[in-house]
Amino acid sequence: MTATWDVERVRHALTELDAGLAELETREDTGALHVVRALVEVYGEALNRVLALAAEAAPALPDALAEDELVGHLLLVHDLHPHDPETRIRRALAELAPHLSAELTDYADGTVTVSITGPPRGLSAGESVEIVQGTVYAAAPEVADVVVRQRSEPAFVPLTSVRTR
Repeated sequence: MTATWDVERVRHALTELDAGLAELETREDTGALHVVRALVEVYGEALNRVLALAAEAAPALPDALAEDELVGHLLLVHDLHPHDPETRIRRALAELAPHLSAELTDYADGTVTVSITGPPRGLSAGESVEIVQGTVYAAAPEVADVVVRQRSEPAFVPLTSVRTR
């Protein structure tokens, strides 16, 4: 085996690929886009077969493959990811801790609602929203909209401070 890409290289490559595909879709020449779609379809079928063989050989292997960022992305592209969107979103939001406490509170009709509890640690409210939205879209690209709500924890007032003598 050869050395693998680090996470940053994977993310950079996926960003460039998305931009290239978006540009390709705007062109008048649909031939290149047709070839790309055919290639993706063939590779998707091959990947589906690999996953079926892997699941027969080792039932936990598809889950392990899905945990890899690049392989997980590939499984999403081909609608082969073993985890449903809610599971992927919950796991991704859990990874934001301890910097941000975010919880999936609703997922219906393609809209995800996430609650942020307490003040974000070292982040502005806007940055927190962007991070949560980006995290959800990366984990579940099929999501149409992400609503982020700031939930403030009730203030704790010690009983001794409100008692009078």
